[in-house]
Amino acid sequence: MRWDIGIDLGTEYVRSADFQQGATMEAAAKLAFREGREMPLCCGDAAARLFGRACQGVEVVSPLRDGVLENNFYADRMLRWIYRQTEGLNRVKRFGAMLTCAPFARPVQQEALLSVAVDAGASEAGLVRSDAAAAVGAGLDLESPEAKLVVDLGAGKVTATLFTLGRVAAFGYLPYGLSRIDERVQRILRMESGHRVGLDSAREIKHTLGTALPESAPGDIVMHMTGFSMERRLPEVFDVETAPVLHACEEVVREIAGLCVNVASEAPEELAADLNDSGCTLVGGGAELSGIDKRLGDTLGIPCRIADAPAKCAVRGLAEIMRAPEKYEAAMLARTRRSWR
Repeated sequence: MRWDIGIDLGTEYVRSADFQQGATMEAAAKLAFREGREMPLCCGDAAARLFGRACQGVEVVSPLRDGVLENNFYADRMLRWIYRQTEGLNRVKRFGAMLTCAPFARPVQQEALLSVAVDAGASEAGLVRSDAAAAVGAGLDLESPEAKLVVDLGAGKVTATLFTLGRVAAFGYLPYGLSRIDERVQRILRMESGHRVGLDSAREIKHTLGTALPESAPGDIVMHMTGFSMERRLPEVFDVETAPVLHACEEVVREIAGLCVNVASEAPEELAADLNDSGCTLVGGGAELSGIDKRLGDTLGIPCRIADAPAKCAVRGLAEIMRAPEKYEAAMLARTRRSWR
């Protein structure tokens, strides 16, 4: 079976790869629906711009939550939109779609995602481990006997996987991702300073003031932010200090570090020794959090690097797997085919 399109459907972003051209599209994993309508008003970046700004009767939604499929209908509409955006699919009657899937997704969630991909128009659909696709996209040779530790820091999920000989030697995950920091920033500002901010503003605060190395962060930096004063019931400009943002980051980073330690400790002795040379590779958009590579490297006591363009590793890996699927058969989770009558 030839795989014509690869889709990395994430909690915050969706990226696709064409068999011929490689990675081709990146957009927000959002859809906007008008109340009572089954067809989306808009999808992708256009829908994301309405998030938190939608007028009455318009809802902005996402198909995934915490890295796994939450709503089949939303996923169906998202995949139909992606298929239409892919030029090569418009000229063929049958095509195969390969999608990334969280390794910890339950069988019923995997089956639902496969069904949605086929119902949306694909003649065959397959699921590949998202951590394996990201590792391939980061340039790692998974077939090598030398152990590779890959930490996928996504918006909706965090996984740590030890690969050797193309298979998984140890694995662990957190059922949430780096977007948890954004939510905690929102909560802290609401409780401590009495201001409400949107998720986009919280994400901007995280990237500006947040770090995984709180002891080296300057404490005298203040960020001016626009929000809604709960006391005055009016919008106003207020100052955000570094300390509460560092606290929000530290809670999540500490759990990520603990996850990596647990996975490394489960490795057989020879594989654990390999990590002194191969180190740890960070992929996913959360790898852009300042200092996360040094924090994890110091915790594990091994070299730690961030892959090039970490957020795009999974879709680059999908493009590679599509060209040689037999080489990465161990990374496949499940597949299904449309029954033609």
